[in-house]
Amino acid sequence: MDAMDTLEYLGWQFLCSGERLPSGSYQATVRYKAPPCDDIRTLVLDPENFGTAQQALERAKELAMKWADERGGDGRGDA
Repeated sequence: MDAMDTLEYLGWQFLCSGERLPSGSYQATVRYKAPPCDDIRTLVLDPENFGTAQQALERAKELAMKWADERGGDGRGDA
């Protein structure tokens, strides 16, 4: 079973998930709602594999926050 959660951080709306791979392990995946029409776009597919969906989901949240932090005050590179 996959795990999914939304995360709002620094002006971005992320869709974070731990998605089951054919091998049975899980991958952290980060998607976001791209303005202005909120299209869903894939941002990060973590190459690391996890033993549970919850572990992958927590990693996805970390990756989303790191990505936004690296882009400045509003998440888009503007302070």
